[in-house]
Amino acid sequence: MKILMVADHASVAAQVRTAVEGWDASTVFQVSTPQRAIALLDEGESYDVVVADNDTHPTGGLALTREVKARGQMGQDMPPVVLLIARAQDKWLANWAQADAYVQKPADPFDLRETLQAVVAGDPIPALPGVGGEPKPSLLDPAPERELAVQTGVAGRSDEGPADELPEGATGDAAVAAGPGAATGL
Repeated sequence: MKILMVADHASVAAQVRTAVEGWDASTVFQVSTPQRAIALLDEGESYDVVVADNDTHPTGGLALTREVKARGQMGQDMPPVVLLIARAQDKWLANWAQADAYVQKPADPFDLRETLQAVVAGDPIPALPGVGGEPKPSLLDPAPERELAVQTGVAGRSDEGPADELPEGATGDAAVAAGPGAATGL
């Protein structure tokens, strides 16, 4: 397993190295800034997973995670990201940033290792203390509710009111003209 570690604190780097110590054929490549990690990924370097400390400077692991996910959504081949967070309250930020998983620091080496194995294998995140991951969908991803609405013919419905309806037979520009005020001749 090839791991890109983004950490500028020696204690965090030691936690990650302890977790993967003894793994057959695992290598850890460490950089100290998110900008350097993005540069490596943009240059085509291939990694199985990125482990990012949320407390790196100057921009932190959240910004790195968002950058990696944005590039992946635009068609670049990007690895999954495991974010190391300092507080349990930061888990919602990790999910907002679309991290594949998060682990609260100080990371238990066994929990971190199990989480890394699950993320790389595409398995569910293990239910361990301080570990999780429920990434929010991107605005670039089609919303499952919208896809279902289009398939079932109820597109345009919302909790605020009735479905958007067009006059019978109206299509294209005629549908736009049939909007509010169209019949008044304004």
